[in-house]
Amino acid sequence: MQACEYVHRRHSPEQGSPAVALVSGAPFPSLYRRRIPARALVVTARSFLLLALLIAPACTPPTPDNAAVERAFAEHRSQLEITAEGSVTQVLTDDNGPAGTHQRFIVRLTSSTQTVLIDNNVSIGRRVPVAPGDAVIVHGEYVWNQQGGLVHFTHHDPAHTHESGWIERAGTRYD
Repeated sequence: MQACEYVHRRHSPEQGSPAVALVSGAPFPSLYRRRIPARALVVTARSFLLLALLIAPACTPPTPDNAAVERAFAEHRSQLEITAEGSVTQVLTDDNGPAGTHQRFIVRLTSSTQTVLIDNNVSIGRRVPVAPGDAVIVHGEYVWNQQGGLVHFTHHDPAHTHESGWIERAGTRYD
């Protein structure tokens, strides 16, 4: 037996608006006979729509903002979440340290002379198959240095203590 056999719509004069009454043969029929005014349903639907419109921009992926990286460099700022776009100029040897193996390569920002070192932890994330000339988009934490800065945390964070980063190359996202 189904919990709700049918939905009966009727006008509720005492409430001044149409109501929905659920009729059931379930063991607790009082739970299914609750009347919900149509106005309450409309308000609830509008509330969900508004919530979705407010949350949607937070769910979209970040867009590259090379100007933010250039400002961070000029102001000697660090520990900023950035998304930058550019081309690989040089692939360096891996660096092995206490935090794991890091893939390293240098990226020249699009429409800029500034370069940044990408420090991708391949003990946590995936290695990106890059070569000089490849276009990439990088999302991670910017750290200032005199050479233009570096971007690390370009991978997911298994401890969930830091915003996850990624590197995109040729339409594939590596995190």
